[in-house]
Amino acid sequence: MRDIAREAGVSLATVSRYINKNGYVSEEAKKKIEKIVKQTNYTPNELARAIFSKNSKIIGLLVPNISNPYFNELALIIEEYVSKHGYSIFLCNTNDDPTKEREYINVLQGHRVAGIFTVRAQCKKEYELFTVPVVSFESIISDDIVTIVTDNYQGGKLAFDHLKSNGCNHLLHITGLDFSKAVHDRYQGFLDEAKKEGMSVDIIRFESDFQRKMLEANIKTLENIEKYDGVFVFNDIAAATVIRYFKQKNVHIPDEVQVIGFDNSYIGEFLFPSLTTIEQSVQEVGNKMADALIHLINGETIENKIIMIQPNVLVRESTKAKKE
Repeated sequence: MRDIAREAGVSLATVSRYINKNGYVSEEAKKKIEKIVKQTNYTPNELARAIFSKNSKIIGLLVPNISNPYFNELALIIEEYVSKHGYSIFLCNTNDDPTKEREYINVLQGHRVAGIFTVRAQCKKEYELFTVPVVSFESIISDDIVTIVTDNYQGGKLAFDHLKSNGCNHLLHITGLDFSKAVHDRYQGFLDEAKKEGMSVDIIRFESDFQRKMLEANIKTLENIEKYDGVFVFNDIAAATVIRYFKQKNVHIPDEVQVIGFDNSYIGEFLFPSLTTIEQSVQEVGNKMADALIHLINGETIENKIIMIQPNVLVRESTKAKKE
């Protein structure tokens, strides 16, 4: 910056205002600085700026795995939103591994990030100690951290009601990771609604929600899957694996078995048959997460620390109900 100031014949403060876009710079000075910047191919040292200002224009985003279509879409929505406010995203895949998540938290601290988005957080104490704003999705970390959460219990109830209203009597629920409160609430809502109707539900658990080989290994442990006429799967990518498995066994969907997922990630539209799902709007989740964090970074207060997303049934071809 000193070299640019000397070459352009302006003060160092003028160059600083131009680079940081935080003050008046005359048109004549702008043209001189722009010319030198282009000639020297100058780019600001973001880490040095972060150390000087004690934060940066970078926001950390921790997700379990970007290969899950829902998290993939969520990351794109968040990135687009925060970029309009001058921020960039530092993306971290935790693989639901607390050790890896903790390592990423340390890396983000070292880069003096302006804030953090965390999805399905497991290292709750570390986030509570963080000095920059944090916004969580799915996991309630503490009373002081803003959390965006879907009413997953209601989503489970909606899934049961949809299958029952379509005439399903032999039900299977495929649930997921036992540490995930969101997955547990979907499970509980489905089971509680079944009990109210005097119906039994068989349960199996998948140990992963985004790795196809692991998903297939899980479902192949279930014998006589053909006996079910209704299956609620805890998320869409796992539901896609279930549909593939049924097709391999020549079980016809939805005539012989009806399948409903959860999320409404884009993968559901591309399946054949397309997937009926419980939608937790990724656009709404992403926008609310990004909006909350930008407000917090700007020093504003958010009184309501729990922001609830309401789910709804999105009917497609994997269930018998007519598409609305």
